[in-house]
Amino acid sequence: MKDTAIVVVLLLLFASSHMLLSSRIIRARLVARLGDQRFRAAYSTVALAFFAPLVYYYLTHRHAGALLWSAPDSVAVEFLLVFVNVIGFVLLVAGVMTPSPASLTGAPRDEPGGAQRITRHPVFMGMGIWALAHVISNGHASDVAFFGGIVVFVLVGSWHQDQRKLAEGDKRFERFHATTAFLPFTGREALRGLMELPPLAVVIGVVVAMIARYLHPSIGS
Repeated sequence: MKDTAIVVVLLLLFASSHMLLSSRIIRARLVARLGDQRFRAAYSTVALAFFAPLVYYYLTHRHAGALLWSAPDSVAVEFLLVFVNVIGFVLLVAGVMTPSPASLTGAPRDEPGGAQRITRHPVFMGMGIWALAHVISNGHASDVAFFGGIVVFVLVGSWHQDQRKLAEGDKRFERFHATTAFLPFTGREALRGLMELPPLAVVIGVVVAMIARYLHPSIGS
Protein backbone atom coordinates (compact mmCIF):
# COMPACT_ATOMS: atom_id res chain seq x y z
CA MET A 1 0.00 0.00 0.00
CA LYS A 2 2.86 2.41 0.76
CA ASP A 3 4.26 2.25 -2.77
CA THR A 4 0.83 2.84 -4.28
CA ALA A 5 0.16 5.74 -1.93
CA ILE A 6 3.44 7.41 -2.89
CA VAL A 7 2.61 7.06 -6.59
CA VAL A 8 -0.77 8.70 -5.93
CA VAL A 9 0.77 11.57 -3.94
CA LEU A 10 3.42 12.26 -6.59
CA LEU A 11 0.79 12.18 -9.30
CA LEU A 12 -1.44 14.59 -7.36
CA LEU A 13 1.49 16.98 -6.86
CA PHE A 14 2.30 16.91 -10.57
CA ALA A 15 -1.33 17.37 -11.65
CA SER A 16 -2.14 20.13 -9.16
CA SER A 17 1.01 22.12 -9.96
CA HIS A 18 0.34 21.71 -13.69
CA MET A 19 -3.22 23.03 -13.46
CA LEU A 20 -2.46 25.67 -10.85
CA LEU A 21 0.24 27.34 -12.95
CA SER A 22 -1.95 27.19 -16.05
CA SER A 23 -5.02 28.60 -14.31
CA ARG A 24 -6.24 31.86 -15.79
CA ILE A 25 -5.52 34.22 -12.89
CA ILE A 26 -2.18 32.78 -11.74
CA ARG A 27 -0.88 32.37 -15.28
CA ALA A 28 -1.78 35.97 -16.15
CA ARG A 29 0.02 37.29 -13.07
CA LEU A 30 3.13 35.23 -13.70
CA VAL A 31 3.26 36.17 -17.38
CA ALA A 32 2.94 39.84 -16.43
CA ARG A 33 5.83 39.50 -13.98
CA LEU A 34 8.14 37.12 -15.86
CA GLY A 35 7.20 37.59 -19.47
CA ASP A 36 5.76 34.88 -21.72
CA GLN A 37 9.04 33.09 -22.53
CA ARG A 38 10.26 32.98 -18.94
CA PHE A 39 6.87 31.79 -17.76
CA ARG A 40 6.92 28.92 -20.24
CA ALA A 41 10.42 27.99 -19.09
CA ALA A 42 9.37 28.09 -15.43
CA TYR A 43 6.20 26.14 -16.21
CA SER A 44 8.14 23.40 -17.98
CA THR A 45 10.74 23.27 -15.20
CA VAL A 46 8.12 22.84 -12.48
CA ALA A 47 6.28 20.18 -14.50
CA LEU A 48 9.51 18.24 -15.03
CA ALA A 49 10.47 18.61 -11.36
CA PHE A 50 7.31 16.75 -10.36
CA PHE A 51 6.99 14.41 -13.34
CA ALA A 52 10.52 12.99 -13.25
CA PRO A 53 10.30 11.71 -9.64
CA LEU A 54 6.85 10.30 -10.39
CA VAL A 55 8.08 8.28 -13.36
CA TYR A 56 11.27 7.19 -11.59
CA TYR A 57 9.42 6.02 -8.50
CA TYR A 58 6.87 4.10 -10.51
CA LEU A 59 9.50 2.42 -12.69
CA THR A 60 11.32 1.26 -9.56
CA HIS A 61 8.08 0.03 -7.94
CA ARG A 62 6.21 -1.52 -10.87
CA HIS A 63 3.73 -4.30 -10.14
CA ALA A 64 3.74 -3.42 -6.43
CA GLY A 65 0.75 -3.94 -4.18
CA ALA A 66 -2.23 -6.23 -4.54
CA LEU A 67 -3.12 -7.75 -7.90
CA LEU A 68 -6.52 -6.23 -8.67
CA TRP A 69 -6.99 -7.95 -12.03
CA SER A 70 -5.05 -9.56 -14.85
CA ALA A 71 -5.69 -9.40 -18.58
CA PRO A 72 -6.18 -12.76 -20.33
CA ASP A 73 -2.96 -13.88 -21.97
CA SER A 74 -4.34 -14.43 -25.46
CA VAL A 75 -3.52 -13.39 -29.01
CA ALA A 76 -6.82 -11.50 -29.32
CA VAL A 77 -6.21 -9.44 -26.18
CA GLU A 78 -2.62 -8.75 -27.20
CA PHE A 79 -3.73 -7.59 -30.64
CA LEU A 80 -6.41 -5.34 -29.11
CA LEU A 81 -3.96 -3.70 -26.70
CA VAL A 82 -1.34 -3.16 -29.42
CA PHE A 83 -4.03 -1.62 -31.64
CA VAL A 84 -5.16 0.71 -28.84
CA ASN A 85 -1.54 1.75 -28.26
CA VAL A 86 -1.12 2.47 -31.98
CA ILE A 87 -4.19 4.73 -31.88
CA GLY A 88 -2.81 6.53 -28.83
CA PHE A 89 0.64 7.11 -30.33
CA VAL A 90 -0.71 8.20 -33.72
CA LEU A 91 -3.09 10.67 -32.09
CA LEU A 92 -0.33 12.02 -29.85
CA VAL A 93 2.13 12.49 -32.72
CA ALA A 94 -0.53 14.04 -34.96
CA GLY A 95 -1.45 16.39 -32.12
CA VAL A 96 2.15 17.51 -31.72
CA MET A 97 2.29 18.20 -35.45
CA THR A 98 -0.98 20.16 -35.27
CA PRO A 99 -1.21 21.67 -31.76
CA SER A 100 -4.67 22.16 -30.34
CA PRO A 101 -5.85 25.73 -29.72
CA ALA A 102 -7.03 24.43 -26.35
CA SER A 103 -3.43 23.92 -25.19
CA LEU A 104 -1.46 26.42 -23.14
CA THR A 105 0.41 27.86 -26.13
CA GLY A 106 -2.01 26.90 -28.91
CA ALA A 107 -3.10 29.56 -31.38
CA PRO A 108 -6.80 29.88 -32.23
CA ARG A 109 -7.87 28.35 -35.56
CA ASP A 110 -10.84 29.24 -37.71
CA GLU A 111 -11.49 25.57 -38.47
CA PRO A 112 -10.24 22.32 -36.89
CA GLY A 113 -8.28 19.88 -38.99
CA GLY A 114 -6.85 16.38 -38.82
CA ALA A 115 -6.46 15.12 -35.26
CA GLN A 116 -8.51 18.07 -34.00
CA ARG A 117 -11.57 16.64 -35.73
CA ILE A 118 -11.07 13.47 -33.66
CA THR A 119 -10.62 15.38 -30.39
CA ARG A 120 -9.70 18.96 -29.58
CA HIS A 121 -7.06 17.59 -27.19
CA PRO A 122 -5.15 15.12 -29.42
CA VAL A 123 -1.90 15.12 -27.43
CA PHE A 124 -3.59 14.70 -24.05
CA MET A 125 -6.11 12.16 -25.31
CA GLY A 126 -3.43 10.19 -27.14
CA MET A 127 -1.58 9.93 -23.85
CA GLY A 128 -4.81 8.93 -22.13
CA ILE A 129 -5.51 6.15 -24.63
CA TRP A 130 -1.98 4.82 -24.16
CA ALA A 131 -2.42 4.90 -20.38
CA LEU A 132 -5.83 3.21 -20.60
CA ALA A 133 -4.31 0.29 -22.52
CA HIS A 134 -1.74 -0.07 -19.75
CA VAL A 135 -4.40 0.02 -17.04
CA ILE A 136 -6.07 -2.95 -18.72
CA SER A 137 -2.86 -4.95 -19.02
CA ASN A 138 -1.28 -4.05 -15.65
CA GLY A 139 -3.52 -4.87 -12.72
CA HIS A 140 -1.29 -4.39 -9.68
CA ALA A 141 -2.19 -1.54 -7.36
CA SER A 142 0.82 0.65 -8.19
CA ASP A 143 0.21 0.14 -11.93
CA VAL A 144 -3.45 1.08 -11.65
CA ALA A 145 -2.56 4.14 -9.56
CA PHE A 146 0.00 5.34 -12.11
CA PHE A 147 -1.75 4.62 -15.40
CA GLY A 148 -5.25 5.15 -14.06
CA GLY A 149 -4.09 8.42 -12.53
CA ILE A 150 -2.79 9.54 -15.92
CA VAL A 151 -6.19 8.80 -17.48
CA VAL A 152 -7.92 10.90 -14.81
CA PHE A 153 -5.34 13.67 -15.20
CA VAL A 154 -5.89 13.72 -18.96
CA LEU A 155 -9.65 14.10 -18.57
CA VAL A 156 -9.52 16.69 -15.79
CA GLY A 157 -6.63 18.58 -17.39
CA SER A 158 -8.37 18.74 -20.77
CA TRP A 159 -11.56 20.00 -19.15
CA HIS A 160 -9.52 22.58 -17.22
CA GLN A 161 -7.92 23.82 -20.44
CA ASP A 162 -11.33 24.23 -22.05
CA GLN A 163 -12.71 26.20 -19.13
CA ARG A 164 -9.67 28.50 -19.02
CA LYS A 165 -9.88 29.23 -22.74
CA LEU A 166 -13.64 29.79 -22.65
CA ALA A 167 -13.24 32.18 -19.70
CA GLU A 168 -10.92 34.31 -21.84
CA GLY A 169 -13.87 35.10 -24.12
CA ASP A 170 -12.07 34.32 -27.39
CA LYS A 171 -14.84 33.98 -30.00
CA ARG A 172 -12.68 31.92 -32.36
CA PHE A 173 -11.94 29.42 -29.61
CA GLU A 174 -15.64 29.31 -28.70
CA ARG A 175 -16.41 28.29 -32.30
CA PHE A 176 -13.57 25.76 -32.21
CA HIS A 177 -14.94 24.36 -28.94
CA ALA A 178 -18.45 24.11 -30.35
CA THR A 179 -17.37 22.19 -33.46
CA THR A 180 -14.95 19.69 -31.87
CA ALA A 181 -15.38 16.69 -29.59
CA PHE A 182 -13.94 16.35 -26.11
CA LEU A 183 -13.57 12.56 -26.13
CA PRO A 184 -11.86 10.95 -29.14
CA PHE A 185 -14.04 9.54 -31.93
CA THR A 186 -17.30 10.86 -30.45
CA GLY A 187 -17.81 13.74 -32.89
CA ARG A 188 -19.39 13.74 -36.34
CA GLU A 189 -16.10 14.78 -37.97
CA ALA A 190 -14.02 11.91 -36.57
CA LEU A 191 -13.89 9.93 -39.82
CA ARG A 192 -12.88 13.03 -41.75
CA GLY A 193 -10.20 13.67 -39.15
CA LEU A 194 -8.81 10.18 -39.66
CA MET A 195 -8.58 10.80 -43.40
CA GLU A 196 -6.76 14.09 -42.77
CA LEU A 197 -4.10 12.68 -40.43
CA PRO A 198 -0.58 13.43 -41.66
CA PRO A 199 0.90 10.21 -43.12
CA LEU A 200 4.14 10.90 -41.25
CA ALA A 201 2.26 10.99 -37.94
CA VAL A 202 0.69 7.62 -38.73
CA VAL A 203 4.05 6.09 -39.64
CA ILE A 204 5.79 7.46 -36.55
CA GLY A 205 2.93 6.38 -34.28
CA VAL A 206 2.92 2.84 -35.65
CA VAL A 207 6.71 2.53 -35.45
CA VAL A 208 6.83 3.81 -31.87
CA ALA A 209 4.03 1.43 -30.86
CA MET A 210 5.83 -1.52 -32.46
CA ILE A 211 9.10 -0.62 -30.74
CA ALA A 212 7.31 -0.31 -27.40
CA ARG A 213 5.68 -3.70 -27.95
CA TYR A 214 9.01 -5.28 -28.84
CA LEU A 215 10.51 -4.00 -25.59
CA HIS A 216 7.69 -5.61 -23.58
CA PRO A 217 8.21 -9.35 -23.10
CA SER A 218 4.50 -9.71 -22.27
CA ILE A 219 1.37 -7.54 -22.29
CA GLY A 220 1.53 -7.13 -18.53
CA SER A 221 5.20 -6.20 -18.28
